Amino acid sequence: MKVAVRFLVIFNLFHIAMANHVDDFYKMLVNSDVAAFKIKYSQNQFDSVFESVGTCYFIGPGEYFYQSEDIEIYAQADQIVTKNFKTKQVLYNSVNKDHFSLMTILSGKKNKIKFFDKYDRDFNYHFTVPQLGFDGFFSFNNKTGLIQGLNLEIGQNQSMYIEVISIELIDNFSMPKINVENFDLIDLRG
Repeated sequence: MKVAVRFLVIFNLFHIAMANHVDDFYKMLVNSDVAAFKIKYSQNQFDSVFESVGTCYFIGPGEYFYQSEDIEIYAQADQIVTKNFKTKQVLYNSVNKDHFSLMTILSGKKNKIKFFDKYDRDFNYHFTVPQLGFDGFFSFNNKTGLIQGLNLEIGQNQSMYIEVISIELIDNFSMPKINVENFDLIDLRG
């Protein structure tokens, strides 16, 4: 009996060590209707820091809706709509095929990134964005396997980080209507 228990413990430790948390993460996105992530987004650029805390609803590959106190963003395959409550503006913008963002990666669209085969001892799964020369990594909790964050190094003195505070899977999600009343509309779609 003791041998069987030891084998089971060793097998489970081996299985956890060999688990590919990135694949499990993307399977979760595919197998749920909508994943709602409460996140903290941080961007450092030349000694300036921008931060936002809100909820991002990942609807499908490349499609998401982000909502915070200051901003709402709806992105889909060919456009992004940004509603800024501080400036009272709604910006419509086209998305070209080379568009890349951390939110797009988290939404399940990973065709622009290349993963390394191994992860480090902190369960960080490193990747590159070959087309742009960026490096980054996914961070996972080594006990639960749940995503903790996503980091992207853009260049000297420039980085972006998303800390995942919580995740909720939603079966029946209805996209909120972006109310543009009393907002200036700026349409940059070509």
